[in-house]
Amino acid sequence: MFTIKTISSLFVLLISAVSPFINTQKAKAASFSSNSFNIETIASGLATPYAVAFDSNNQLIVTVDGALIKIDRSGNISTVTSLDPGVPSDAIVFGSDYVVIEPADPPAPTSLLQVTPTGDVRELTEIASDPMGFGDPIGLAIQNQDLIIADFNRVNNDPFIGDGRLLRYSNQTKNISVIASSNLGGAAEVFVDGENFWVTDFTFGRLLFVTANGDVTEVATGLGQPLDIEFDGQDFLITDFANGFETPKNGRILRVSKTGQVETLLSDIGNPSGLAIDGDDLVFTDIVDGRVARIQGILAPQSVPESSSIWAIVIIGTLGLTVIINRQFKV
Repeated sequence: MFTIKTISSLFVLLISAVSPFINTQKAKAASFSSNSFNIETIASGLATPYAVAFDSNNQLIVTVDGALIKIDRSGNISTVTSLDPGVPSDAIVFGSDYVVIEPADPPAPTSLLQVTPTGDVRELTEIASDPMGFGDPIGLAIQNQDLIIADFNRVNNDPFIGDGRLLRYSNQTKNISVIASSNLGGAAEVFVDGENFWVTDFTFGRLLFVTANGDVTEVATGLGQPLDIEFDGQDFLITDFANGFETPKNGRILRVSKTGQVETLLSDIGNPSGLAIDGDDLVFTDIVDGRVARIQGILAPQSVPESSSIWAIVIIGTLGLTVIINRQFKV
């Protein structure tokens, strides 16, 4: 009968046989972060497109300078409603309708608008300058029936870098309250996580965690100029504008974990601004190039076995060899 030493040697041999397989799978995993995905232009020639979202009919809604537009699956563009001219801000799906931030140059007030798919508009509120000074609302999200607003800069006429706020518009009381007003940098976009929030800081390149009580924690740094944020069920997907007005074309899409680990999914893809998830695809706007584009299959499951699966292969293979040896060389 073979000795334990012989079986151990066979175990080493099996590991040697499996190692190239493991290395191959690691190579496949590494290629996932390369620019190997097909990027399809859905629409081009748009005037500074920013926000992008899918409505209940699975059509894209996009904010552009002076309008909220809709793009169907065939790429046909139609105007939902006209907006005041200006740099576009966020738009979200709110039931069967949309809510849009309509920016305005000071001293004119910014407005929150509720827009139906047929283009009927109802003003929810005007966001005039408050005692702290209201600046540049960019991001929108929904928490229960309230609207959460990321205010990039609170002072209109004499901006101070890094004084963004996180605000709440209550649909019940019809007023605006402050959730957090310090250490938010240039708050750009917000993701609602239960009672808490995740905020991108465009000015200082950070991902921030904000509690319901307004406590702010820095989770990740070095993100360039992060704008929009989505959640894929495990990690955050963030567009990195990467100083796009001065050095265009080197924008990125990042994957950031809740513990602050940062991975670059794609780089040098223009100036990604707004972001939306569509199955295994990502759709983004490019506010500089004036386009909406789709990254095909970037969220598809990777063909990389878990480490536990690899060792299961090794163990099962070793047991199988042991059975064969016992049968063949039994004395």
